[in-house]
Amino acid sequence: MKYGIIFDMDGTLFDTGEGIKASARYALNAVGAPPMAEDKLNLFIGPSLYHSFSVTAGLNEETALKAVEAYRERYFAHDVYLSHPYDGISEMLIELTRLGYGISIASSKPLVMVEKLLEKYDYAKYFSKVIAPDYAHKSNDKSGMVQRAKTAELNLMVGDTVYDIDGAHGAGIKVVAVTYGYGVNGTLAAADAFAASPAEIITIANTRKDLFA
Repeated sequence: MKYGIIFDMDGTLFDTGEGIKASARYALNAVGAPPMAEDKLNLFIGPSLYHSFSVTAGLNEETALKAVEAYRERYFAHDVYLSHPYDGISEMLIELTRLGYGISIASSKPLVMVEKLLEKYDYAKYFSKVIAPDYAHKSNDKSGMVQRAKTAELNLMVGDTVYDIDGAHGAGIKVVAVTYGYGVNGTLAAADAFAASPAEIITIANTRKDLFA
């Protein structure tokens, strides 16, 4: 039977925090908003940009949209390159591919940014589907993307935030929460399993077929 594994991007495959926070600081300053504390900036990692600027930063719709534009200009030109894969990701992708798992991505990060990082590290070859929004996307509901990212009869989500957990469960599948990402303590309790490293993801995939749905 074919099994599929759907990965989140930020905080799961790539450590993108430095670049995201740098661009968020730039965008907040560009629209005249007050600076945010580091713990608040961490909340920008995972959800949609519009959600982050409107809900986390508390900006009105017009200002939030301007902040999103400023962020994207800065991130695409510079800060995206501050990202790098977590240790063990390359080895994990090679092994999961060797074992025959269908691998895909469901990310709230704009597709052009996802593709830029996959190209830089020659990772695109591992993923049969890459599902991510275009620049017009505002919704923070990830379940539709997870549904579209399914590659097999039985699938499993791997992510690092409550948005991944809610998205997976909304799409009718279970989720492994990685504890090395950016999930806030206490928000990952609803996950169906936990992995402290990419190597543990391989172990869970091979020994917990009950998690695939």
